[in-house]
Amino acid sequence: MDRLLAPRSVAVIGASDNPVRIGGRPIASMRAAGYAGRILLVNPNRATVQGLECWPDIDALPEVPDAALVAVPAALVADTLEALGRKGCKAVTVFSAGFAETGEAGATAQSALLAIAARYGMRLLGPNTLGVFTVGERYYGTFTSAVDSGYPQPGTLGIASQSGAFGAHLGVLARMRGLGLSALVTTGNEADLTVADAVEWMVADPGTTVICAYLEAVNDGPALLRALRAARAARKPVIVLKAGSSVLGARAAASHTASLAGDFAVSRTVLSDEGAL
Repeated sequence: MDRLLAPRSVAVIGASDNPVRIGGRPIASMRAAGYAGRILLVNPNRATVQGLECWPDIDALPEVPDAALVAVPAALVADTLEALGRKGCKAVTVFSAGFAETGEAGATAQSALLAIAARYGMRLLGPNTLGVFTVGERYYGTFTSAVDSGYPQPGTLGIASQSGAFGAHLGVLARMRGLGLSALVTTGNEADLTVADAVEWMVADPGTTVICAYLEAVNDGPALLRALRAARAARKPVIVLKAGSSVLGARAAASHTASLAGDFAVSRTVLSDEGAL
């Protein structure tokens, strides 16, 4: 999680010269925010992207990046992960959609991504994620448009969300109300890393004192309970919004991030028993 949220260098695979495209927004956001790490760009069709040097493929990169952002079509993601694994990258955020949220074939393709990541000892955020940002590090590994109207104020509120759009919306609301943020982590389909992992990282982060979590499903119950217990021990409040309380809501969650919402009453009771608000 440290490499995902505070990398000293980040590779953008599928880097775009257009600052409003998925492969272009993170580059523009990091440069505008003043990210101090090295940005390594990969695009076989360009020598420069947004004024920065660009390499034709992952093998040609001059160093092993701490983290990588993958913004390529779904059909190219598996080969991209293989190349990143061979390079030695251990933390990858996959923006690309078209996996478990689309049905059985997509779920099979997503399982193949997880197998590749496991083979190389790589941790995977996503796929189908909006990404992450850490305000203090000025690191914006995300293609959110929420920063177009202003960057978050630094503060101690952390947000962990399965939904990228809702997590980013909470970030905007916080800024509008004068609340400072430490980090936003959006987990998408949760092939590997989950909201529980993000909460656990925020519990250990000295810069985070309050945690907000948005859940459409609990994909790793034991991990979430461990994270909530750790938060309680650290005296860090965790405020949870659990979606999918109705049949319609559960159906929407499944189509959004491949999550099965589960029994709402059970989730609410267990979360409350573990100290979540």
